[in-house]
Amino acid sequence: PGASVDGHDFIPDAIRCGAAAVVGQRDISGLSVPYVRVSDSRRAVTYLAAAFYGHPGRKLTAIGVTGTDGKTTTSNLLYQILTAAGFKTGLVSTVNAVIGDEVLDTGFHVTTPDAHDVQRYLARMVEAGLTHVILETTSHGLAQHRVDASQYDIAVVTNITHEHLDEHGSYENYRAAKGRLFELLAETVNKPQGNPRLGVLNLDDQKSYGYLSALLTRQSLCQVSYSLTSQADIHAENISYSPSGLVFDIVGRDFRVPVRTHLVGAYNVSNCLAAFSAAVVGLGIDPRTAAQGIANLPGIPGRMEFIDLGQPFTAIVDFAHTPNALTVALDT
Repeated sequence: PGASVDGHDFIPDAIRCGAAAVVGQRDISGLSVPYVRVSDSRRAVTYLAAAFYGHPGRKLTAIGVTGTDGKTTTSNLLYQILTAAGFKTGLVSTVNAVIGDEVLDTGFHVTTPDAHDVQRYLARMVEAGLTHVILETTSHGLAQHRVDASQYDIAVVTNITHEHLDEHGSYENYRAAKGRLFELLAETVNKPQGNPRLGVLNLDDQKSYGYLSALLTRQSLCQVSYSLTSQADIHAENISYSPSGLVFDIVGRDFRVPVRTHLVGAYNVSNCLAAFSAAVVGLGIDPRTAAQGIANLPGIPGRMEFIDLGQPFTAIVDFAHTPNALTVALDT
């Protein structure tokens, strides 16, 4: 069933067009082809797609990045860090899929691709010899089970503020949809390359931190926190802001590394900390290598992107489409 029409109503048309079997969740009989009834068709198609493509998520180390704002930036930071560390890495974002030298438009720009597309991208990464993948994971993708068979090893949350309440009904439902990423983390199969099963949480986002931390504890999963203050496992100090970028130190229990980035704004310090924490704690990447990866990112198109055509004023394009994103863009 969809938002406005029900796919079950089109079963006769599908059979006329050559469907060999049908999977659905309504009680239906008398069809001319086999019918398999399941409790949730959306979830079933995710696992069918994974099986069709040979369960590619089991052959990759998968990092999921979710949150209201900062997903695309954090995903691209992680991609640069893993590439700097020598990992053969793919990326599936709301903007594109990066598979080796190939960049594919995912077509949506606002949400996770459909389940069969996600599994197809993962399968192509396996065929290309990649070992790691970063999946930008939206609340729609989680609520609609598009990513259930992705086999996450690390789950990163940037923040959870008010968005998509038309879809989820309330902030609590929206937060619970994001929390499904950690439930999927607990369901990941054992992989030959190991299972970090790490949750990376933003301590500064107090509305989501306690809920998600408790969820990880109940699932007996490891977690690491990051913050702009010294209360977290990994935090930032000596932050220097300028129109050309940020300079700051990232501090952990046994390291301190200087970081430079072309990104601007305090929220991008948080995004850097999120990516750094996942890479260093989750994958064991050297902190200095992670810092170099952050420095390697030139910027994200449409994310606080300066437009300089010689005009006597500052022009910036930003994707800010939520109250929080607009606020931090103006603050910056």
